[in-house]
Amino acid sequence: MRYYQPVTELHPSIYDIAPSVAQTIHNRYKAFVDLDDVKQECIKWALSRAAYLNEQLSEPEIKQRQHNEQRVGWQMFRAAERYARKEKSIRSGYHISDESYYETANLAQLLPYVIASVIDGTVLEQAQEMIRDGRPKGSSSPAEGGNLLAILIDIKKAYTALDVEHQSILVWRYHQSMTLAQVAQLLECAVSTADRRITFALRGLQDKLGGQSPWR
Repeated sequence: MRYYQPVTELHPSIYDIAPSVAQTIHNRYKAFVDLDDVKQECIKWALSRAAYLNEQLSEPEIKQRQHNEQRVGWQMFRAAERYARKEKSIRSGYHISDESYYETANLAQLLPYVIASVIDGTVLEQAQEMIRDGRPKGSSSPAEGGNLLAILIDIKKAYTALDVEHQSILVWRYHQSMTLAQVAQLLECAVSTADRRITFALRGLQDKLGGQSPWR
């Protein structure tokens, strides 16, 4: 294992990367975090590993240094996102564990209830009770958290903000319970392509909810 001596000065590139990352995070979570606070969190994260980052960003070979800058930017983004989502949890009243409901597997389980509320007018409170009664079932089933109704409402808002194509794909798969072959027929594509497009639609929904969970 390699050990780094403590460093208090950051590489100049950090001061270019941090504002860009902070702005991206703020655009997504501006209702819950201040831009300056996100910038501060980015710098705090960088200071905690300054020696390592300085080495990565001082790479003499141009292509490798550019690659390192991109990697550092992504790592900083993930750290800033963790901070922003925790702030969202605190300010919106979610339990931290509720963020796991935004994993695509759990979104897929909740979508039939959410889409039914949009298309058929099903009351989300009824969906909440159905889920608590044991449907859907399985090890990854939503089964805890005191804010299930708030989560269903959150997912519904994100779903209605999707483009028509993604909404249609999710309706076919999760409301009308079509097979992959049937979805592929409607999309006039291969089954594997239909599977990818369903996944892409789910990730689009996930992105509107704040992206992948950082608690892994």
